Amino acid sequence: MKNKRKSNKYILFPNEYIQKIISENYYKKSIQDIDNSDVNINHLENIFSNELYYLAMKIVPLIERKVLYLTYVENCKLIDICRRLKMQKKKVISLREKGIRHFKYNLQTLYKANNLKK
Repeated sequence: MKNKRKSNKYILFPNEYIQKIISENYYKKSIQDIDNSDVNINHLENIFSNELYYLAMKIVPLIERKVLYLTYVENCKLIDICRRLKMQKKKVISLREKGIRHFKYNLQTLYKANNLKK
């Protein structure tokens, strides 16, 4: 029984999977809520219809959500994000990677907490 718990302790999500989740949920949500959409640079979490994804993104730091929003929702190029946020390329790349890592970690934590409740 202990070995089974250890093997389920960590859930790994590749970056491509996270990007796919973000883009699919954005397009799905935008089709459903095109008239009353509240998705903007400060509220990236509103693209998710899944409560766990929503909560996982909501607790990602705001600046990281902004970079993820500009990258995956608005499809901005790196240079455009740098100009818009007045940051260097290295900083934007770092924030994007941190945002994905934070989202993945939050999602793992929420999955574990959700499984413990059941």
